[in-house]
Amino acid sequence: MSALYVNIDRGRGIRALGPRERIVALADGGRVTSLDSARPSPYLARFGVQAHADDGVATARIEVGGKSVLVAAQDESFLRGSVGTNHGDALRSLFASAARERPAAVLLLAASGGVRLHEANAAELSLARALRALLDGRAAGIVVLAVAVGDVFGGASILACAATRTAMLPNARLGLSGPKVIESVHGKWELDSDRPAEVESVFGASARGAIDRIADNADVIRGWIGMAIANAVPFADQVTTMQRVLAIPFPSNLPASPFRSVLPNARPDDPDGWLWRDRKVLATRPALSASFGPAFAHGLDDALLAKVPSGAPDGDRETIVVVEDSAGHEVSRAAEMRFISRYLAHHAAVLALARSRGHRLVGLLAGVGHSAAFFVNALQAPELYALPNARVVAMEPSAIARVTGVDTTKLIDDDPLLGQPVRHLEALGGVSAIVEADEFLRRIGA
Repeated sequence: MSALYVNIDRGRGIRALGPRERIVALADGGRVTSLDSARPSPYLARFGVQAHADDGVATARIEVGGKSVLVAAQDESFLRGSVGTNHGDALRSLFASAARERPAAVLLLAASGGVRLHEANAAELSLARALRALLDGRAAGIVVLAVAVGDVFGGASILACAATRTAMLPNARLGLSGPKVIESVHGKWELDSDRPAEVESVFGASARGAIDRIADNADVIRGWIGMAIANAVPFADQVTTMQRVLAIPFPSNLPASPFRSVLPNARPDDPDGWLWRDRKVLATRPALSASFGPAFAHGLDDALLAKVPSGAPDGDRETIVVVEDSAGHEVSRAAEMRFISRYLAHHAAVLALARSRGHRLVGLLAGVGHSAAFFVNALQAPELYALPNARVVAMEPSAIARVTGVDTTKLIDDDPLLGQPVRHLEALGGVSAIVEADEFLRRIGA
């Protein structure tokens, strides 16, 4: 750790600054205690990329208005601020430190393109654990704040939306699937990434409900931090309120055929079959061929919140099996206009609320664990098992090839980071065990 003191003109905006300068600009008297250590990525050399010592994120302890704040600032100049394995681990460590130190808040200065494609499986696992630590901290009473200081996409957008309160600077953009991704999937008629006004209408601060818009000024941001700390509400109250806020009618995208539970004797536990019960074990319905979009997430969350009442006695605490098998999150202009990042972040918060109330969450990767859908769902369970033929699609091979320049057709089965067979995630410590269905049932006591 090292203490820094730098004179910063608070009249300047912070977006034009580097990550450490941004932290200094927000600190009382410019006083900063760095929490950084050497954490260069070991995975980038194979792609001809020079690793950075901090892996694209600066962490520190500061005071804002006399209140202790732990802060992380992402560096969009390094691989677009993408979250690599060590970057994600640094975020998780910061949230874990907050649980011990009990600061007034943890602050994320977000500027990231999401999970680093060069490190696909390992990076997704690391960011999922950071998200779980963030939400467990909120459940324990830690105030977590996020400010989008630049473009924030992919899993980083979910992390920002999972905060107690989120703000955006002018000209920042926030969303799960970026403009070029949507254009590549659907064409320019869906979204023209070369038209700034159109992109702003979908991803800009004016299009984002439940997000604060604040000026790019250090004193204004400092004031917002103090206000957000003073007005924070308990985690459970915020989760239940957000469920009501997100209840905007739109068509369901559920598969027509009902889900047959992994529990052989299970029966639907609610009219729509979101949860299936076998005695004290509940299993969630996977998305299967449907996208894990706003409709699916909200319907599942309605069913889950009905099963995690406040103050449930020990005898009412259940094992909830989070079954994973989906085509991934919804990639469309409509999903972004619905602010899908908010829905997926909220789903992860609902699972965190269940954990905080003593329910045992167990993930089961029964088919495909796909990108953000996997990240906010089964990867949020402290225990994760997988069936032998399960696969993990952290990133589509075409996207990885486009960014890294590597022909992934030869790597998709056997590469430890880019490979899809679940054995690779197990080797990274992301899966407790790969088991047959009978053995899984035995391990969870079903």
